[in-house]
Amino acid sequence: MTCNAEELDRIGRAAGLEVTSTRAGGIEKAVTFEQAGPELGSVRPIRFNTGPGRTSDLAALREAGQAIERLGYSTFALADHFMIRFAPLIALQAVADATDTLRLTQTVLNQDLRHPAVLAKELATLDVLSRGRLQVGLGAGWMRAEYEQAGIRYDRASTRIARLEEVVVILKGLFGDGPFSHTGEHFTIDALRGTPRPSQRPHPPIMIGGGGRQLLSVAGRHADIVQIMPRLPREPRPAEPHPFSAEAYEQRIDWVRAAAGDRFGAVELGAQLLDATITDDPEAAFERLVQSFAARGSTGGAVPSRADLAASPMVAIGSLDDVCRKIVDVRARFGISYFTTPLGTSPEAFAPVVKRLAGRTAEPDPA
Repeated sequence: MTCNAEELDRIGRAAGLEVTSTRAGGIEKAVTFEQAGPELGSVRPIRFNTGPGRTSDLAALREAGQAIERLGYSTFALADHFMIRFAPLIALQAVADATDTLRLTQTVLNQDLRHPAVLAKELATLDVLSRGRLQVGLGAGWMRAEYEQAGIRYDRASTRIARLEEVVVILKGLFGDGPFSHTGEHFTIDALRGTPRPSQRPHPPIMIGGGGRQLLSVAGRHADIVQIMPRLPREPRPAEPHPFSAEAYEQRIDWVRAAAGDRFGAVELGAQLLDATITDDPEAAFERLVQSFAARGSTGGAVPSRADLAASPMVAIGSLDDVCRKIVDVRARFGISYFTTPLGTSPEAFAPVVKRLAGRTAEPDPA
């Protein structure tokens, strides 16, 4: 499949990307999607990611994709877990067939579920068939119960993260032009040529999400987009006392910056909002958030204090103006410009924020 210049520009701009193409004899020869900025003095456009919630069949999946595209979101995301109805890469092709500009991502692919050579082929195929709309999402894997249920060995976090780093190197190599070889601790590739070549060159943008230093350092070295996540206690280790605080997000971004070095300016930072509620009763909405964490605590989850939640950069509760102002302030303070909707928030409920802020580089005027 090929795209004409107008289609490429439309797809790229919807994702906050700059699109470069070369022509020879009226034929598109190459397509490059480059993350826009940030150059000196520039501000990266705000964009938003969401998912479809529970979808039971093809029609519902396609309708969800069309609605999310119509509402102005940049990306449509599917998770990668055994208990979720549809396999993400195949389901995302169905969404691609039903949409025109919406980018397709995963939050996130568990690197332990697919050999990287197989994954490279599947991802490249999805990028070609979606006309260059793939955004790769990768993670180290964390849900121990599904490893055990599937009979997959659950290695310690440091081993899974090291394996993830090899996966990223292999994906980029197989997205390239010639035969690729790799010899590492976990994988060996011998002069394998990746086919098909992805439409986006040199490769589709790669997002890595996580909250620990080792994983975020891998992301800083290799990712185009880094999804900053709170580090919650999932393994025997001391719990982070304030996982949702501004200081915790600043520390994680510092880890990314240190690992990225000179390339940090080209890295897009993302995060998932903890709560974003448009309401004329912010006190009641905040109390519901506090109580939701109290309920999680009864099952062993992390329970932040009221003060931590009230001050968290990922909590935005109030009028539409208040919520939008909070998101713009987070971009200004932390450099985070790619926001995922909170768990349980429908695309429609958050749509007024998307309408107000998507693609903006300057603070919007109040409605």
